[in-house]
Amino acid sequence: MKKHFISNLILLVTVNLLIKPFWILGVERNIQLTLGYEQYGIYAGLMAFSFLLVTLLDMGINTYAASTVAKSPLLLKTEFIPLTLFKVFTAVVYIGLTYFLAKLFNYEGWRIQLLLWIGLNQVLSYFFTFFRSLIGGLQLYKTDSLLSVADRSMMVLLCGFLLWGNYTAVTLNLFIGAQTIAYLVAIVSGSLVLIPHLKGLQFKVFTGQIKHVIKKTLPYALLSLVMTLYTRLDAVLIKQLLVDGDVQNGIYASSYRLLDACNMMVAMVSMLLLPMFSKMIADKQHPESLVELASAVMIVPATVIAFGAFFYKQALMKSMFPASSEQAYEVFGWIILSFIPMSMMYIYGTLLTANANLKTLIKYASIGLVINILLNLILIPSYKALGAAIATLSTQAFIGFSNFIAAKKVLNLQFSPYFSKRFFVSIAFIFVCCLMTSIFIKNWVWGVLLIGTLSIVVTFTSKLLSLGSIAALLPLQADKIKDNQ
Repeated sequence: MKKHFISNLILLVTVNLLIKPFWILGVERNIQLTLGYEQYGIYAGLMAFSFLLVTLLDMGINTYAASTVAKSPLLLKTEFIPLTLFKVFTAVVYIGLTYFLAKLFNYEGWRIQLLLWIGLNQVLSYFFTFFRSLIGGLQLYKTDSLLSVADRSMMVLLCGFLLWGNYTAVTLNLFIGAQTIAYLVAIVSGSLVLIPHLKGLQFKVFTGQIKHVIKKTLPYALLSLVMTLYTRLDAVLIKQLLVDGDVQNGIYASSYRLLDACNMMVAMVSMLLLPMFSKMIADKQHPESLVELASAVMIVPATVIAFGAFFYKQALMKSMFPASSEQAYEVFGWIILSFIPMSMMYIYGTLLTANANLKTLIKYASIGLVINILLNLILIPSYKALGAAIATLSTQAFIGFSNFIAAKKVLNLQFSPYFSKRFFVSIAFIFVCCLMTSIFIKNWVWGVLLIGTLSIVVTFTSKLLSLGSIAALLPLQADKIKDNQ
């Protein structure tokens, strides 16, 4: 399984590094600069609002589908129709309830129109990820890696045309419309991949099948709902609690930009890990080796990025948003540190999900939600966007470490003592390296390059990773890989 992980991780990271950082830090950043803090703050606030009920679009189906199909690919033909019909039904309910909630919050007519359009994009996005979860469950990892950038690739092309085509002014309507087209193209691409695997599809749907789907996916849906709330309520509360809520949301969104780019990468890796962990658990294999490898390639780089960005926060924010204020620097500094516990959650939370420990995950996510709401209500009125950033870091820290402790206990993980020592020594070295570099090297570009170089050196010299082991893992066994046609 480590062979699958390494080779597909390289492809996944490569294609995503080519597209997603350019989208977030290049195209979308320029969209925000063009629209301004207030206009983009309106968009960020509406996006956060659209996420409040987004669990209805998933209901845990994507996670359930990826895990179930990975364990038994033949189930695709019996599960596809009821799962798809259920998603269509929940999409209609989602749009209706989002409209009702917007009315309840006294949103103006034009805001509701934009919100419903954004809601449509959410529907399309979740249908695309549903198709990708099935493709990942079929262990078509290379295809899934390529599809992971299909929507953002189209957005880069369309929004790049808006920005630099000089044919029309950039507006929120055009920006949202470009996303709609991009998601439609991505859905078509995913469906073309699935069609050959749906021969002999069972078109009869019985009530029992729908009940079975609801029963199986309900725990996943509840977990998804709680996680969505503690990650998206901040922007909604900023809007509701502050007079200058739109402006503060703009500042918060700009400070969130780099974390968003990094988060996309680790989220993609977790989608790769889920079917692999599920397969290993189904085959009664010990997952420690894959967990150690995932920690080395996810948590260590996350630590480098988080500490490096924290110590160079002012310079980085100035380079991305020249008009940034002192408040934005501080908000960014707190937010980017969240990347470390988030990377932990993407490994150990995924492992618990693959092992079907949903009650454990829901319990800790619920505690995290309470922490998040209380801190936001206390901190936002006084510290505005900075208060939301502190609440985010506190919540993610609790979630990341609680998932680690729970996974270690539930699955009785026995890490190699050599790995543990090397891992913590590397983390400590990275922190000291980032701190000292920021003191003696003021140019952030040279500082970041030095931090990155030293971190790579320490990762290999400590033998967390080795060129020999990676080279040995790259050849894939042809009889175990289905996605090379």
